[in-house]
Amino acid sequence: MQQKVLIVDDNAYVRERVRWTIEHDLEWQVCGEAANGAEGVSAAAQMKPDIIVLDLSMPVMNGIEAARQLKRLMPNIHLLMFTSFVTPTLEDAARDVGIEAFVAKGDGATVLLQSLRRLVAPVGASAAQNQDPL
Repeated sequence: MQQKVLIVDDNAYVRERVRWTIEHDLEWQVCGEAANGAEGVSAAAQMKPDIIVLDLSMPVMNGIEAARQLKRLMPNIHLLMFTSFVTPTLEDAARDVGIEAFVAKGDGATVLLQSLRRLVAPVGASAAQNQDPL
């Protein structure tokens, strides 16, 4: 069964590229897109995705605040931050609100797909799979 993914990013081109990457892998289905954190929270409540790919810097509501609200509404949702701004300080703040994985936008499709797979891997998955660097 395919995992449903919601893409939340204010850049339409980035959403299009992420959608293309995800939809060309049979494990995933993009269930929707949103252009800011507030739209992402609303879309997630309606679409019930398994994973949300979330940008950090967006108008209306940023990715940290969106993650905070999403975890309150859907405590078991998997959140992956896909951003240009990966720093240790950001990672700490993001983990505090429930973001589980980080991928820099410049890392490419392979890293994004590997990170998505790790988020939904069953407990006890191979150590090699869980040790892949972000």
